Amino acid sequence: MVTKKINSFEASIKEAVSALERANKILVVSHMNPDGDTLGCMLGLGLSLIQKGKHVFLACQDAVPTRFQFLPGSELVQSHCQEKVDAAVAVDCGGIKQLGGLKDAFLKAKTSIQVDHHDFGDAFGKIQVVDPEASAVGEIVYRLIEVMKVEITPAIATCLLTSIIVDTGAFRFSNIRQKTFEICAKLSKMGVDLHQLIEESYWIKSRSMALLSSHAMQKAKFSRNGAIAWTTVTQSTMRRYRAGLSDADSVADDLRCIEGVKIAALFRETERGNYRVSLRSKKGIHVALVAQHFGGGGHHNSAGCSIPKEGSAKNKLLKALEELVE
Repeated sequence: MVTKKINSFEASIKEAVSALERANKILVVSHMNPDGDTLGCMLGLGLSLIQKGKHVFLACQDAVPTRFQFLPGSELVQSHCQEKVDAAVAVDCGGIKQLGGLKDAFLKAKTSIQVDHHDFGDAFGKIQVVDPEASAVGEIVYRLIEVMKVEITPAIATCLLTSIIVDTGAFRFSNIRQKTFEICAKLSKMGVDLHQLIEESYWIKSRSMALLSSHAMQKAKFSRNGAIAWTTVTQSTMRRYRAGLSDADSVADDLRCIEGVKIAALFRETERGNYRVSLRSKKGIHVALVAQHFGGGGHHNSAGCSIPKEGSAKNKLLKALEELVE
């Protein structure tokens, strides 16, 4: 695939909007194992394109987690797309592998657009709309919608705010910038109860999620100097608490909060028999370097990858984290 290089962020925004204006059938796809950032962006952009009269397909390989099914438009999300579309947009995807089973549908589109903020991502869209300084992809989608001159409804505002709330840790993480608050201020004026939205999308946990998190924290292990903390969640444990992969999302962040911990790692066993690894760090430690070495990616302080369950991959990853701290 020939990827079109566009020098400035604003130029890439205009290029993407022009492509979307010309398209009739549009696919918007999120990454596998969706979180609030990718879902909020997919739904916010999708609802905006529907408002412009486009024929829109919203797709994600995996189901929308229960905690995010309150988002407007979540009922429209499909697990596949057989349609041949004029344009396909991938949101919050640092690499083509993150599309999972929707990779082929994305690549078959006449025009493909990658909207992302990962500073350790791989370019795969013909048009790249990438801003590594954005706290969440919701900030970038907000700019796309602004240039498209679409009226931001309460539903669209809810989706974009959810993206930002989740990827900033409810405004706790170091990736926040002044523009983040400026965008949130504008979106919160659209009839959205920001306090309730933060409660709904970040703080409220289901019983299954709470019990699974408690179990995972009790099983946590630490490196000799206490700088690295990790825990493992197995399929049998998830069945025990009637939980899914996404129900353990907060565990890595909880581990990172422990005094003395600089890097936290969560190993989640998938149905395919491998581990989905979530990495979190403090003080500018670049965990994305380790994630990238194991085929993943992400940000300086938040990254992930998948590794085989069998063999020495887990020990090798933990060793790489120790070397990173040293």
